[in-house]
This record gives sequence, structure tokens and C-alpha cells, in this order.
Amino acid sequence: MEGGDLSDLSRQNVEFSDKTRFSNAVREGVVHQIGVETPRQQQGGQLDTNWLSILDDIKEVREELSQSDIYSPEDNNDANDAPDVDLVFGPVGVADFQDILNSVPSRPICDKFLSEYFNAPFMLPIIHTIKFQNEYEKFWQDPNKAPVLWVGLLFSILALAALVRDAINPQRVASDQDTISAKNFHIRTAQCLVLGNYTNSRAYSLETLMLHLIGKYVVKSDSSLDGWFLMGIIIRLAMRLSFHRDPKTRMNISPFDGEMQRRMGMPSMIPSQCCDTEPPGNFNDSDIHPELESLPSPRPVTDNTPVLYTIVKGKIMGVFREVIAHAQSPTSFSSYPVTLELDSKLRKAYAEIPQFYKIEPISRSFLVPSGVIMCRCTLELLFQKATIVLHRRYLNVEALDPQWEYSRRTCITAAQDTLSLQEDLHHAASPGGRLYEDRWLLSSLTSHDFLLASMVICLELSVLMRSSNAPSSQITGRLNTLLRSQRVWMSRSEHSKEARTATLALQLMIEKAQGNLQSRAYDKAINEIKVDPLQNATGPVSIGDGFLDTEIAELPLPDSMTDIINGSESLDWTQFDQYFLNGGLPTQLDIVDGTWDLLDMGPD
Repeated sequence: MEGGDLSDLSRQNVEFSDKTRFSNAVREGVVHQIGVETPRQQQGGQLDTNWLSILDDIKEVREELSQSDIYSPEDNNDANDAPDVDLVFGPVGVADFQDILNSVPSRPICDKFLSEYFNAPFMLPIIHTIKFQNEYEKFWQDPNKAPVLWVGLLFSILALAALVRDAINPQRVASDQDTISAKNFHIRTAQCLVLGNYTNSRAYSLETLMLHLIGKYVVKSDSSLDGWFLMGIIIRLAMRLSFHRDPKTRMNISPFDGEMQRRMGMPSMIPSQCCDTEPPGNFNDSDIHPELESLPSPRPVTDNTPVLYTIVKGKIMGVFREVIAHAQSPTSFSSYPVTLELDSKLRKAYAEIPQFYKIEPISRSFLVPSGVIMCRCTLELLFQKATIVLHRRYLNVEALDPQWEYSRRTCITAAQDTLSLQEDLHHAASPGGRLYEDRWLLSSLTSHDFLLASMVICLELSVLMRSSNAPSSQITGRLNTLLRSQRVWMSRSEHSKEARTATLALQLMIEKAQGNLQSRAYDKAINEIKVDPLQNATGPVSIGDGFLDTEIAELPLPDSMTDIINGSESLDWTQFDQYFLNGGLPTQLDIVDGTWDLLDMGPD
């Protein structure tokens, strides 16, 4: 059969004569595919290359579709089709919406938990408090009319509040029959997400997923890579909703909804050329509401709003995104002027931090709320981490070449400041310390940042020991820094596998440094080492004392760890990052770093 005949036959088999039938079919199919963009639902969008985005530019078709009543079913109508096993949440058990509603605690209990959450130092600004309160009142008037995903959002908030309650009162033991527990709230949250078909990117899905993720992992002593998998799902859903595009470039989204999407933002791992979402405005929740026709002028940065921290951190994170891209570029080493330019941009962003969030010694912050202290610390850690990642590759390359002296000095200073902050936080979280009652907040700080700083000090130590002109005072100072950091890790090792691994890893570094010192006839330097005792130290830790009765050779440490100490010219920082992120010490999920900063830890 000729190609033309086949084409003609194909056309004959498709009846286009009935225009009404065809129009309805097209309308139904298109609306079904772009149902997430309707005003009734959490509006999303497609990439500009998608044919639906082109269709949306055709005014006549767009208006016809917007008036159509052929939309996707209401959120709760899909509940009966939800599976019992979900790829993300696993087996969630059989539960219908009425069972879930019956498990909601009484209103007085819910009121108490909600008050604790919305007044907590970690509260993320992704939920508009006034809008949520109005929805909460409607829920109690008729719970059956509430969207299942909104109920999931409620349970995710209750779970976070219950976690804080348990963290503040660790002596409280919850039984399996305790329905007012974070565990049961987590289960109900997952059930609501599955029943509400969260994969369809509907209203409340992202907020619920984000809070559920935080609640599942933030208080764990050790990190869990499961969180990274869930974050990947959240990012894909966010991009499906066009959160990577600023709302002003999209149609059918109100000023209020657009501003709330800006508060969610996108993580720094999304390349800047793929994301043009602007920072949120510095608004109190009372400044904006769903009926707004246009946004008011933002408040100045001198006004501390619930969004200010996110805005401030976003500026530093924006530069950090550029730093990461530059550090991962194969030509970054030869592009030293770019390194210096990024260093200048990073310092400018750091200098623009409002006074309210500038780092201060914790011992002098007795009038500052604990949440603000933690925000200050995480901003400081972010700046120091970005500085280290930007300059670390120049540490052990031609150590005597003055061309790289600025980068070496800058990187070492950032590492020392990071470890000083680690020690300051350790003191503050010890019994009688400023943050002792809120010590659970420290679980949000990533282990990788402190280990990265320790590696820098170790590498600098190896460079010093290769130099015959290195003064012994510098070497003893670096060793003291490592020993003090090791003591901090040791104090946490009883409850954390990560802390135990970090303690032993540092011991390996210290013992190898001792060997190098001895081979260079630095015995005098070893004898001069003086370590100030830290609170809760369980006896002195000295070089080569068989720490924790563990053979260092049995540690699961890669050869790159030895390279760090030996000053290998081929040290692969990427291998180091991947080991501690994926194999040995995966990073801790970070709650106080802002909305998407669960992903923004680590230098890669």
C-alpha cells in the first residue's frame, strides 16, 4: 500500500465531521491535563516549551476553557481510588476519610498544639496564619467538608507540635495506645496525602509534604537518606506547579497566592537559569490576604517579620548557588579572578545581614530568643561554608606560592570560625547553658559543616608539617582546634552514630598528624599542647590514647581521608563530600535554615 493511501485511510478512520463532538473531546482532554491550573485548585503551569503553555496564549481557547465546567473532580472525590501502598510512604493502611476525621483530637487539644507550633521559633512562613485560622474555624463547623489534604496539613502541624513537646520533656514515654502522639499524627498525615492524591499537585499538597518531611526527620540524632528521596518528589511537584517561575510571569494566579508561592521558593540546587522566582516580600501575615488586588509595598528590612530570615538567607544562598556552580566547574581553578569576584559578592551579602540577625557570642545573647540565636548561627554557618567551598581547592596547591595566599588564609579562617561556633553551641547546650532548655534545636545543624571545617584544619596542618619554616606554635594551635572539636563530638557519641564516627575520624587525623610531627622532630610541639576542658568531657583525650578502645584501622574511612592528612595533591573534595553525605555521615536535615534548606546543606 502506498504511503499516501495509508495516510488517506488513517484520515478516513477518524471522524471529524461532528464539530461539537470533537470540540467537547478536545475541551475535556485539555482541561483534564491542565486541571492543575484552574483557579479552584493549587494553580500550576507547564514549561514554556509545552504545547499547553502555547495553547494558554491563545486568548479565545483559554477563555472558552476557563468558562467550562469540565474540570477534574474535587479533591475528596479521589479518596476511594487511593492505593493502600504508596511508593513514597509505603504501606499506609486502609483508612477512609471518616476514620481519619474521627481520629482528630478534641478542639482544646488541637488549639493547644497549634498555638505551640505557630509561636515556636522554627515556624516556617509557608502557612498564612490568618487564612489557616479561618479554614480551621470552618473545619470545626463541618469537618466533612474539609479537603482531605487540608486535614493532612493539620495533622502535620500537630505532629511537629507533639515532637517539640516530647523533645522538651524527654522523660515522657508515649505508649502505642497514645493517640495524641507524633507517631500517630505522622501516620494520619501520610494517609491524608495518599487519599488526597498528592501526586496531582493539589492545594495544600506541598505544604503538607514539607511539614511532614520536617517532622519525620528533624529530631533524629542521625540523618536519614529517606528524606532526600522525599525531597526529590517535593521538588518535582513544585516544578510541576511552576514554583520555579515567578508568579508575575504566569496567568490565573492571584497576588496573594503568588506571594505565598514565593515564600516556598525553590532550593538552591535548582540552577539559576532554570528559576526566576523572586524573593518574598517582607510582609507580616496581616499585610496580605486572599482578596488583595495588588501587593502593598514591603516593609523595610529593619522590621523583623516572620519572612525576614528567609529573605536574608536567600541572598546568601543565591551567591552560594554561584559558588557551587563555580567550584564544580572543571575550569574553576584556572578562573581565579572569578573566585575573587564571588568572594566579594559573598562578603557583600554577608555584610548586608540586618543587625538583628548578625552573629553574636551566645554568652552575650541572654535577651535574645533562642530561635533568633539559631537563625544567627545558621546564617553564620552558611556564610562560612560557602567561603570554605569557594577557596578550599587552593589549600594544598603550591603552598608557598603567594598567588593563592589569600584563598588559603580565608579558607582557614572560615574553618576556625566554624569550629569556634561549634564549641560555643556545645557550651550553650550543656546543663546550665543558655540553650539547654532548647537544645533540641541543635539537631537541625548539619554535621557536614563542622566536619568540613575539621578537614580544612587537618589539610592545613599537613601543609605546615611539610614546611621546614612552619613555627611550632601554628601546628600546636591547629591540633588544639581539632582536639576541641573532637571533644564536642565525643559528648554526643552516646546517642548518635554520626557523632561516634566523627569522633573516631578526627582521632585518625590526629594520630596521623602526630606521626608526621614526630617524623619532623616536633616532639616539643606535642608536649606543648594544652587543651582546655569542655563541659561533660569524660576524661582527657590525648593523642594516641586508644580512644574508645576502637581500632582506627577498622573504621570505614576511604583513602581520601588519609590523603587529607598526607597533603595529597590529588585530594578529591567531591569524593569527601559524597562520602560524608551518602556513605558515612549523611547531612542532617536543617529546619531553621528556611523552607527549602533541607536540601541546602553540604557543599555540593
